[in-house]
Amino acid sequence: LYGPSDVLSELVGDLPFVHAPQVVGMDEKPAEVAREKRDSSLFAVCRAVASGDADVAVSAGNTGAMLAAALLEIGRLPGVMRPAIAVPSPGRRGPFVLLDAGANADARPEHLAQFAHMGTLFAEEIVGISNPNVGLLSIGAEAEKGNRLTPEAHALLAADDSINFIGNVESRLLLDRTADVVITDGFVGNMALKLLEGTIRTTVEVLRDEIASTIPGRLGG
Repeated sequence: LYGPSDVLSELVGDLPFVHAPQVVGMDEKPAEVAREKRDSSLFAVCRAVASGDADVAVSAGNTGAMLAAALLEIGRLPGVMRPAIAVPSPGRRGPFVLLDAGANADARPEHLAQFAHMGTLFAEEIVGISNPNVGLLSIGAEAEKGNRLTPEAHALLAADDSINFIGNVESRLLLDRTADVVITDGFVGNMALKLLEGTIRTTVEVLRDEIASTIPGRLGG
């Protein structure tokens, strides 16, 4: 565990910890954190991975700052233009992978084309989906639908024979797992992810309230 020693010493018991004096707030801008808080736990854990002292860095903190720390301390894989946040999400027929879920608010068509390759590998190696197909998140199934980004990305994906591209996917079909890998920019992907989270949570809460509202319901529940 990495963080301020005066806090960790009271919380972690016998677990080993490494002192990292600076703290990054959830509302802080990644660029400012990268300039001013290189002694924070976010940067310290990424340095540990870069030096070989750790194999994995895990954080529940500021996503943008963690991304900046990983880029500066660990670096990108050769050939990767932009990092992307890949999120395995629940579907009716098993999990699908959504990316980018928030790393890049703005992206170019070539970035989305590369996300398709990254998402395919992630789905195969991490989620265990054999020969995953790839869908592009858009407002309609037709290739020309969407903003300026999506038709251009669609053309690149459709011309790439090394991935199993199935075309556009509408957000209403995400939970049906119409595609194993769903590609979008980080702005749309983050909104889609949070909408799914909120919808699922609200549905479960409503069901729980209704089940508990009557004696037969409680018995059935």
